[in-house]
Amino acid sequence: MAEATDPVLLVVGGDSKRLQWLTHHVTSHWPAAHVTTAPADDPASLAMFVKERDPDAVILQVDFSSEASASTGLNNLTQMLRARPSLHSIVLAEHGSELSAVRAMKCGAKDYLPLARITRDSLLKAVADANEKQRQATLAAEALLAPPIDFPRIRVPGYSIVKEISTSNFSSVFLARSERLRRNVVLKVMNRGTSERELDDAERFQREYEIISSIAHHAIAEIYDFGALPDHQYLAMEYIPCGDLRDRLRNPLSIDESLYYLRGIAEALRVIHVFGILHRDLKPANVMLREDNSPVLIDFGLARRSVEDASTTGAGQVLGSPYYISPEQSQGHRVDARTDLYSLGVMFYEMLTGQRPYSGRSAIAIMAQHAGSPVPTLPPNVAPQQALIDRLMAKRLEKRYASADELLADLGPLVAAVA
Repeated sequence: MAEATDPVLLVVGGDSKRLQWLTHHVTSHWPAAHVTTAPADDPASLAMFVKERDPDAVILQVDFSSEASASTGLNNLTQMLRARPSLHSIVLAEHGSELSAVRAMKCGAKDYLPLARITRDSLLKAVADANEKQRQATLAAEALLAPPIDFPRIRVPGYSIVKEISTSNFSSVFLARSERLRRNVVLKVMNRGTSERELDDAERFQREYEIISSIAHHAIAEIYDFGALPDHQYLAMEYIPCGDLRDRLRNPLSIDESLYYLRGIAEALRVIHVFGILHRDLKPANVMLREDNSPVLIDFGLARRSVEDASTTGAGQVLGSPYYISPEQSQGHRVDARTDLYSLGVMFYEMLTGQRPYSGRSAIAIMAQHAGSPVPTLPPNVAPQQALIDRLMAKRLEKRYASADELLADLGPLVAAVA
């Protein structure tokens, strides 16, 4: 693999002048770069190249002026990703549109650049980003082959801990290797104690296992193992390496993309609500994205079965993120499926605008706005989605969508093209 400053690229397309332009700008910026050009009429050769040469990225020209040429280009992308799923692919779109971008991303493209607006700087930035991501992926792969890191406090039989992902007062989360499954998993570990708080945490941890293990669905993270040792409890679940919706929101989403994620998360909520489960902590960080871009719910630590006593969260106790919490949840009132739908509405607003609807200097100030401030008004460019926001984020429960099914019924015609 070349150094991070010397990208290895495959440029695919039929426009020889465009290929020369791309090659010139890449090699003038990175003199030691390796750029290979190839025609777009041999998917098998392209797939073989990316499998054997392992380029940092492939730049693929796709002409969306006709369905035949677009299908050929996207089929080439699919074939190359089958040969190497982690390939960073950049689509250069000719005669494309917002829907073309969605199609390309759904086929696995990591970046989308309209040819009509491409510049030298935007091209070099896309290549630099691809090169850096490939370098990080290489480092991660090398870490997996290295001897396991020794975490003296955390030892779980059958698992080799690779790295710590996150930690909190409640638990620590690790990337680990399962000896039985021979794959990477997420290992969630909680120390065991005897205080009232620690016993409550242990009960919540046990409940998370029971909730996730009761559901087998593509939109819910799969659970593999649960156990208790003298010093801690642990939970092993599916590792989804493509990141979460919080990371995706660092870049603007189109309206179609926002509606796609809204529908996917609503379908996931429909599944857990059918099982009588309330998530109660829905936020972008708790929505992972699979390689096909479909959303997956994780972190059921605050979830409750609706048949349990979920009428309140407890006197003086408010759980959940203040940025996404529902009015009734922030006030410790009764919660039901509409609570999750409110949080989804907040996320939808953020997807459309790139900003959270309410902000403040403290959690209390933010929760007060959820409880009493008007439903936010969308900017003009996304104003047609205001009706969805109004019903999802209605302050009064009876004004909100009654169920995920009701929301999905409204979404049907809106996202047909994306689906």
